Amino acid sequence: MEQVGLVTNIYGDKAEIEVKRVSACGHSCDSCSGECNIPPIKIKIPNTLNVKEGDYVEIQGKTKGFIKSTMILYMIPFLMLLFGMFLGIYVFKTLGNKNYENYGFLTGLIFLSFSYIILKKIDKKVSNDENLNFEMIRKL
Repeated sequence: MEQVGLVTNIYGDKAEIEVKRVSACGHSCDSCSGECNIPPIKIKIPNTLNVKEGDYVEIQGKTKGFIKSTMILYMIPFLMLLFGMFLGIYVFKTLGNKNYENYGFLTGLIFLSFSYIILKKIDKKVSNDENLNFEMIRKL
């Protein structure tokens, strides 16, 4: 995944780059008439090309990190939902409750909400991590 970004600030050996997010309609908002107003994101990556503020650079996402992040983002909530549902169904069925499926589903939703708390903690840890998922390819 390669994108072009604008260098907005330099912090020692890191550069803050503003990257415009790619919309679902692929930069052709006229064709979908969805009126997408997608704000750019700012990322800090190592300044390996000695760029200066105002330069445009091409950046590339590291595939391995991207796939790992995507798996964590989608699989933790899904697995927590399933675990909560099966656990709730088992517990309420064992207790002899007639509505054990409904309560199992509600238990799954509670576990799902806990998964978002877990993801928030993972996000804070990853955002402070030096092993970033982007690298500079070339200066434009």
